[in-house]
Amino acid sequence: MRPSQALDHERGGGGTSEALVQRRTVAPTPHWGVQFRVSLDTVGVGGNMTSTDDTGQRTDFAGIHALSSRAAGYSVALKCLEVQSQAEARDPSLRTAQRVVLHDDAWPWYQGALGEIEVGRMLSELGPAWFVRHAVPIGAGTKDVDHLVIGPGGVFAINTKHHAGAKVWVVDYMLGINSNKTRHLADGHRDGADVAKRLSMKAGFPVTVRPVVALVDPQSVIDKRAPYNRPVAVLDARKLVAWLKAQPQQLSDTKLSLLKLAAEEPETWHIDPQAANTFRVMPRFERLIADVGTPRRPLASNPRTPTSVTPRRNLTPRTHRPPRRALAVRKGARGQTALDLVKLWLAVAFIIIGIFTFRSIANQPCVSATSCIVPSLYLGVKPLFMLAGAAAIGFGGVATLIWLIRNAFR
Repeated sequence: MRPSQALDHERGGGGTSEALVQRRTVAPTPHWGVQFRVSLDTVGVGGNMTSTDDTGQRTDFAGIHALSSRAAGYSVALKCLEVQSQAEARDPSLRTAQRVVLHDDAWPWYQGALGEIEVGRMLSELGPAWFVRHAVPIGAGTKDVDHLVIGPGGVFAINTKHHAGAKVWVVDYMLGINSNKTRHLADGHRDGADVAKRLSMKAGFPVTVRPVVALVDPQSVIDKRAPYNRPVAVLDARKLVAWLKAQPQQLSDTKLSLLKLAAEEPETWHIDPQAANTFRVMPRFERLIADVGTPRRPLASNPRTPTSVTPRRNLTPRTHRPPRRALAVRKGARGQTALDLVKLWLAVAFIIIGIFTFRSIANQPCVSATSCIVPSLYLGVKPLFMLAGAAAIGFGGVATLIWLIRNAFR
C-alpha cells in the first residue's frame, strides 16, 4: 500500500495513521483486513528479510535498517579514509608505529566528517517525535544528504559546513566565508529540491522541503537577507535544534506518519536499494581520530574550498600577483618621481627667469610714455616677485629633500 493510498484509506475511516505505522513494526493480525506473509530470500551469502502484502509491494526491512543505522558523517568519513589510505600508500612515512600524520588532501574530508558528527549529536536531542536520518544516499551516484529531519514543523534537508572560527555573511544569493564567496546556498537549495521531488513521488502528494545550511563553530553569522526572503536557512549549528523546535506546525499527524513511512524506504532515495548498506567505516574513522587527534590546518589550504564537500586540489600556496599595469607603475615609480622632480625644477627656473626678465626690462631707459610705466609697475610688484621666487625655490628644495629620503629607505 502506497502512503497516498493509506491517506485515502484513513480519510475513508479505514484506520488511523498510528495503525499504518504499526503495520511495519508489529506482527500482522487478521482484523486488519490485509494479510502479510514474511519470506526469507537468500541471495548469494546471507538474506534480505522482506514482507509482501496482497498488493504485491515488498517492504525491504534490511534496507530500512541499513538506512536507519547510517551514522552522521558516514559518507565523508569514508572518503577521508580512502584519501588517507591512498596518501599513505604513496608516502609510508605518514603512518609509523609512533605516529599517524593526516595528509593535506584528507584534511577537508576529516573536518567535514567531524562537523557532520557534531550536528548529528545535536539532532539526537530532538526526541522520538522527530524522524532523523543521516548521510542519506540520493539519486544514482555517490551524492548524499547530510541530515534529513521530519517533524511537526515540516521536512528539512540539512547541509553541514564546518568553518571553525570563520566570519560568515549572507546576502540574497551568496554565502561568504570571511572574504570568500561559496556555493553553499546553491548546494542547500539543490538538496532541498532533490528531497522534495523524491518524497513527493513516493508519498503521492506535494511535499515542501526547507533547505538548511548548518555552520559548525563559526565566529559569527550575519544574515543580511529580509526575514521573508530566506529560502535556504543559514544557522549556527548550536542554534539548530532550538530553531527546528520553534518552527510552526506544518504537517498533520497523518501526513507526518506517512512521510516517515516514505522516508525510511531506501528506494525512495536511490535507484540502488543496496546504496544505504554500511560497512565498518565509523570504527575505522574513530581510530583515525584517536591517532591524529586535532591536526594542524595545512598552511596551503584554500579558503574557498568547502571543507565538508570537496577536498583541496592544489596544495601549492597561491602567491598574489598584482595586475600588469600596477606592476608596471610599481617598477617605474622611482623614475616617474624623478621625472616629476625635474619638471618641478624646470617650473622654478621658469619663474626665476621670468622675474629677472621683467626686472631687466624695467631697468631699461624710458624711450616712450608706455615704457616708463614698466619701472613703476616693477617697483610696485617687486615684493611679490621676491616672495614668489623664494617660495618657488623653497618648494623645490623641500620636494627634492623628500625624494632623497624616500629613495634612501627603499
